[in-house]
Amino acid sequence: MNPPRKGTATPWSYSSLTAYETCPRRFFLTRVSKQVSEPQTDATRHGNEVHSALEKYVGGTAKLADKYEGYRAVADKLKAAPGEKKLEYKFGLTKALRPTTFFGGDVWLRGVLDVCVLQEKTAIVLDYKTGKRKIDADQLRLFAGSALALWPWMEQVKTGYIWLQTGQMDTEVFTQDDKPVIFQEFAARVHRMETSEKKDDWPARPSGLCKSWCPVGKALCDHCGV
Repeated sequence: MNPPRKGTATPWSYSSLTAYETCPRRFFLTRVSKQVSEPQTDATRHGNEVHSALEKYVGGTAKLADKYEGYRAVADKLKAAPGEKKLEYKFGLTKALRPTTFFGGDVWLRGVLDVCVLQEKTAIVLDYKTGKRKIDADQLRLFAGSALALWPWMEQVKTGYIWLQTGQMDTEVFTQDDKPVIFQEFAARVHRMETSEKKDDWPARPSGLCKSWCPVGKALCDHCGV
């Protein structure tokens, strides 16, 4: 039996989509009805602090703290890059893939771009990663598709992860021809989430995460702790 329904599963973001795909029940309880709070981890707190520090330094509004000295070389390259910079840029897209505001009444997709450099015909979209190198090609594809929709005059988008611990980068390049394919793939995945909302059906998806990493608790899910 499902818990009582509150709220809505849309609009979506990459994190909400992957949370839904990991376990619809946990997604519902933590992000839709909000009966359960996701605990903030040390890694999350550290990541938020680093993002804030780099946003201010690259944007020229603050010095880089000594504890982030190891990130200076990367940050200086970003500061020196030619083009219009958008840092921690919140965006929204409608279902027709037209730009709207983050909290707009017609918003379908929401996202935040850590670093975006707009040049004449190329947009560079980069994402800081504070953890170990683990490539998620889907996220880069969504960043690229979103940038191509936000700035349709761009001929290409260069996306990449910046692995701050090592200074490594993983990059991909996309063109306007890639945009329809990217959103066709994501629309199929989002449709399943929208179907759950329509039918008020949020089944549990047992996995290794149930044992120790799920905050839902036994009272709301029989699989929790198993």
